[in-house]
Amino acid sequence: MSVAVDAGTAAVDWKLRFRTGLHRRRFWLIAGSLFLAVAVIGVVLGVGGSSGGVLAPDNPAPEGARAAVQVLKHQGVGVQATDSLDATLAAIRSSGADKTTVLLYDRNALLSGVQLGRLASTGTVLVLVEPGPLTLLGAAPEISLAGASDLPGRTDPGSTAAADCGNADATAAGRIDAGNGNGAGSADSSKLYRGPVVCFADSAARPAGLFAATADGRTMVLGNGSVLSNARLDRNGNAALAFRTLGKTPNLLWYVPSVKDLPASSGPADLSRLTPAWLVPAGGWLLIVAVIAMLWKGRRDGPLVPEPLPVVVPAAETAAGRARLYQDAHATELAAATLCAGALTRLARHLRLGTAATADDVASAASRHAGLPLAALQEVLVHARPTTDSALLRWAGELDALEKEITSR
Repeated sequence: MSVAVDAGTAAVDWKLRFRTGLHRRRFWLIAGSLFLAVAVIGVVLGVGGSSGGVLAPDNPAPEGARAAVQVLKHQGVGVQATDSLDATLAAIRSSGADKTTVLLYDRNALLSGVQLGRLASTGTVLVLVEPGPLTLLGAAPEISLAGASDLPGRTDPGSTAAADCGNADATAAGRIDAGNGNGAGSADSSKLYRGPVVCFADSAARPAGLFAATADGRTMVLGNGSVLSNARLDRNGNAALAFRTLGKTPNLLWYVPSVKDLPASSGPADLSRLTPAWLVPAGGWLLIVAVIAMLWKGRRDGPLVPEPLPVVVPAAETAAGRARLYQDAHATELAAATLCAGALTRLARHLRLGTAATADDVASAASRHAGLPLAALQEVLVHARPTTDSALLRWAGELDALEKEITSR
């Protein structure tokens, strides 16, 4: 009976502790639950949602292109978004090259020349949005990049450019946006191109425009991608140009290359791949030669012979060595100052003036001691500072003679 009572008491105590623990930690439990719910909702909404990229076909933001895609679908054009060359080529084979238009927006220039050649060789209608020079070289060699737009107000979202060409699609559009100033497109300024057909040119002196096409019209280049964006599609003739170029065939492939198009070997090359083929044998041969040279030059002919170094150096040699150093360094003033300091020290000692005596004090004491003119002594001991070798020699002779005359009395 006591065992049953103890078990019941333990169960009650456990429930009480559990309830108390929940009460104490209710804030963190509620916060953790809310965070988990938000994370799950974000994951669920992220799967199959918009990509959020510039001119992405499923992006409803101002820089996206969802509006153009929806209108094309309502017009009966089958729009399919692809993010790799293999998927794009498979879709072309499935729908037929003659019934397919491919919009290529390779913003980061991920495709190589070989990949662009494979895409161009399919024979589909190809629309290139703001392509760089390498993209043009691989997909449309007849068209070349002419630089950034010089149209007035190119960064003004309200600036426009007239077609002024014989292309039917451009003529139907009339005028399109020339500026890219509101950030709805992919660049800060539009790009100009030269080719067999050029429309929306910036000037007659430089025949380059925002739209170019090959002679057969199968490849077209659009230099201002913002005309396809949600923010710009309804302005001027942007929609007319977009729908006429992208709706030429029943099917449209909206191709935005991704990392899937990068080859597996496009990572950083290791050292063996960067090393020339001749470096290894040449390096081995140089190593052998270096070892032989060290053995040849480093061999010892016999035991080392100790040789005692001189411990006493004559003062004349020290003075001569220091003089040569001053001469090599052209330190004339330093040599003069050294000679004067030595002479003043010796004269002060001879005249018993002490170490605190100045040059003027030494000159005055020497004048009184030797009976020499004070001005002459000051000229030699205080004011004279030669700057050339010849002047130094003359002054050194005068200083030596003066010192001998004073110390001899």
